[in-house]
Amino acid sequence: MAKKVTIVEQVRTAADGLRKMPRTELNEWAASHDVNNRAAWGRYKAALSTIGIDYDNLKAERQEEPTATVTLYTDAKASKDRFGICGPDGEPVWYGRFFDGDSDYNGEQSSGELAAAKKAVWLAHKAAELTGQIIALTLRVDAEWLCWATRTDGRGGKALELGRAANRYGITLTVEHIPGTQNPADKWTVASGYMRWQDADIASKVVLIEKS
Repeated sequence: MAKKVTIVEQVRTAADGLRKMPRTELNEWAASHDVNNRAAWGRYKAALSTIGIDYDNLKAERQEEPTATVTLYTDAKASKDRFGICGPDGEPVWYGRFFDGDSDYNGEQSSGELAAAKKAVWLAHKAAELTGQIIALTLRVDAEWLCWATRTDGRGGKALELGRAANRYGITLTVEHIPGTQNPADKWTVASGYMRWQDADIASKVVLIEKS
């Protein structure tokens, strides 16, 4: 009986070609080699990493440049298990307690800051869906370490998870640091109650980019 070729062996055999592929072509390669299923996908990405490809940090291919922008502010307070997200006018668009099933939050402050920022990226993605625009998100945070989210020099640590989330959703991300006293999301991390993102009309926060 012939020995079954492992995913790692397949990837290493095709390494030269795979390294030249954008993410869409990596997906097509996975489909053609029957590794685009739940059981094999994690092993496929791990195999890609052995040949120097960080799949999750590859930018999502876009047919066009961003056509609209949205600015969001985020903050979190682990001592209250709460997060807050505000729009460009400083008004809340989503706040409340972290859910028990929120895998990004583990009760520690930096995990809350990351979880809130990733919620903002997801919200920008929903804005893109609702408006049909390609969104560039400017995210303003007082957690300065999150500004490393889009580094491409191999540094950035846990903040890179935020950049990867933006890539997955096709969002162009810029993270800007602001002092905590200037972050309007801060007060919503200690406010009572909950605001659903659906009640904020996130589409109305989107600003079209004027063509020159």
